[in-house]
Amino acid sequence: MSFKPYHYEHVSDFIRYYAKELACSSVIEIMEKGILSEQNARTFCDFIPVLLDARLADEKAGKHAPVDIGSAVISDLHYEAGSFVCDAGYEPIWDAMIDQL
Repeated sequence: MSFKPYHYEHVSDFIRYYAKELACSSVIEIMEKGILSEQNARTFCDFIPVLLDARLADEKAGKHAPVDIGSAVISDLHYEAGSFVCDAGYEPIWDAMIDQL
């Protein structure tokens, strides 16, 4: 199942923007094909903290992502990305990543 946001369409654009900016083509591939393995789930979850760090660095530098992300992007990201991973059956991997944030 490919990444299709339930409620917050901007989350897909947000993840794809940073995946492209950070040259993480594997994340884009996972979004397009879905989470097909435990390794896919780990790769996707490992990217989330990297994305958050990049966003924070961009924010501090005054660089704005060309994506309408709004002020609630982190909670929207948590909901949509978490649903993507958990719906694929890898909730423990998602939970472990969240616990490490």
